[in-house]
Amino acid sequence: MGLEVRAVEPDELDAYIRTTFTAFGEHPTEEDLRVYRVEFAPRRSLAAFERGDIVGVAGVHGFQLTVPGDVVPTAHVTTVAVLPTHRRRGVMTELMRRQLDDAHERGEPVSSLGASEGGIYGRFGYGVATLDCRIDIQRRHSAFAREHVAAGEVRLVEKGEALELFPPIYERVRASRPGVMDRPKEWWEARFYDPEHDRGGFTALFFAVHHSADGPDGYAAYRLRHDWSQGRPGHVLAIEELVAATDAAYADVWRYCLDVDLVGRIQGRGRPPDEPLLHMLEEPAHLGLTARDGLWVRLVDVPTALASRMYSAPGRVTIEVRDPVCPWNDGRYSLDGGPGVASCEPTSDEPDLVVDAADLGAAYLGGTSLRTLAAAGRVTAVREGAVGIASAMFAWEPAPWCPHVF
Repeated sequence: MGLEVRAVEPDELDAYIRTTFTAFGEHPTEEDLRVYRVEFAPRRSLAAFERGDIVGVAGVHGFQLTVPGDVVPTAHVTTVAVLPTHRRRGVMTELMRRQLDDAHERGEPVSSLGASEGGIYGRFGYGVATLDCRIDIQRRHSAFAREHVAAGEVRLVEKGEALELFPPIYERVRASRPGVMDRPKEWWEARFYDPEHDRGGFTALFFAVHHSADGPDGYAAYRLRHDWSQGRPGHVLAIEELVAATDAAYADVWRYCLDVDLVGRIQGRGRPPDEPLLHMLEEPAHLGLTARDGLWVRLVDVPTALASRMYSAPGRVTIEVRDPVCPWNDGRYSLDGGPGVASCEPTSDEPDLVVDAADLGAAYLGGTSLRTLAAAGRVTAVREGAVGIASAMFAWEPAPWCPHVF
């Protein structure tokens, strides 16, 4: 290709970010450059250079990902992009392969990403492991089916105080919810970076925190779009992130968001698939709950990744994994797991199941059923009953969820 693919140095980060914005059809401001530097780890994020210019990028950051019963180091991939002048030349393929090699060498058993175009990443062994759910409800249909008695109070805070109060609440949720990643301080700043050019006609963010007798235990970040077009208020309230550490805080924060004055419509994105709100409403049909692909996961080191999570039901299965992108994974593995312990070792035994790497990644967090994948023709059962055993093992509650936006 006549290209050099290598990790970027710290003094190349601004050029790297500018190329990323250009590939996504945007122009970065100086403030954009300052904030987004945290998303790209120098000497690790990869770039493709042609005659000294960056023409393709593949960012990566090391996170701790909660998996069923544990936490594992994860290479989270972000902003994979190629300039429109260099498409269809194999640049992205080379960047993705190099990234997976690097994660393997670093001992990160899992990689993850959010896909702008899903068709790209399945071929690199990533599968849909979580769902990103959205709601869209008219306020007049937002009554709860049962009487709501507030368990605490909600107060509005400025961004600086929000960035102090929100993280401990998030951490309480992260401990038990597969799919949630740690969020270092600099990432909190980036998560709620709120430039006017990205608001789409909405206001700047509002930050609300819920307090109970035990202290802060829930929060919401939201914005409004004003609408007086009918001669009366019909504003839209859009929830950017809503997290609660207790059921009572969850109910109170939602009731607050649904009752903000002058609002006629409430929207939310990045919601979990097991959203309790659906069952709290008097008219659940009006919630407008939809789902799309969320976090995509691929196993970089199959035996280490499978042995690093717990399993809901005890069982033993032999899985044949097909992985042409990461050939070190290609082979058969004996998985023995249960609620308290798990092991996964290479074996020469005949397989019970045959799966591609992408489908094993999809099932890894417990949110995508192996039985469903088998029904979709993506998992082959060699031994009768093996799909049922494996599905029961991999299933997990609560459902995996990734509220972080990368």
